[in-house]
Amino acid sequence: MNSKRILVLNDVHAPFHDSKLITIEGRGLVLDVAKDINVDEIIINGDLLDFYSINSHGAKHPDIQQKLEDELIWGREFIEHLRNRFNCKITFIFGNHEWRLDRFILNNAPMVWGLLSLKNFMELERFEIDYLEYNDAYRVHDSNLFIQHSPPSYGVNGARTSLLKKLDSSHIYGCTHRMQHAAVTGHSGELYNAWFNGWLGSVDETQEHKRVFSYAKGHENWQKCFSIVNLIDDREYHVQQVPIINNRCVVDGQLYEA
Repeated sequence: MNSKRILVLNDVHAPFHDSKLITIEGRGLVLDVAKDINVDEIIINGDLLDFYSINSHGAKHPDIQQKLEDELIWGREFIEHLRNRFNCKITFIFGNHEWRLDRFILNNAPMVWGLLSLKNFMELERFEIDYLEYNDAYRVHDSNLFIQHSPPSYGVNGARTSLLKKLDSSHIYGCTHRMQHAAVTGHSGELYNAWFNGWLGSVDETQEHKRVFSYAKGHENWQKCFSIVNLIDDREYHVQQVPIINNRCVVDGQLYEA
């Protein structure tokens, strides 16, 4: 029997990340757990960076001074540290916040489209990190499990609605910042699942975090979470959704604390 362990994380939203969970040095609670359990693969499922300065909604507070260069430097250094710490396959699926940069370039400097790109800024090819464009779905080896950033539904019962809209496969989604799970057994007897994977940011770590997220409705109902996929013979998958409560989580019966 061949088994693999895969870490799935999403919605870090640096520089508005929770620095106890994720750091620019490729550490923090989530990645320390991944190192301890010796994961075979890491999947970053979108919104690693926030790109607040070029969001289409405009600034929500005059004191918020996020520079595009600062976010790109953070992302570039994080990727380098992550690669240096983990000698495993790493895949970066771009999210809607990464798409902010592409959209900004298309709207303001279309003549340099392709030359100026996130994959080039972050040197993904140099660090041997695979990437998928927003909102491509990543198939986990030969299984029926897919990783995708944005779900088909964002509603209160979004996981179940998303599952029913794609009933021929299972998905782990990001984007919603909420933790959900829904399951249904199809007519063939196969079990299908949809997981919403929470987020790894912080709405109140600093005063700037508070100002940025004060406009976001429903942020009181955002949960911190990541997932571990246990893959058997490249086909059979078992997903362990790991909630983070008070900067602590439990994996394989062991308590981890930030």
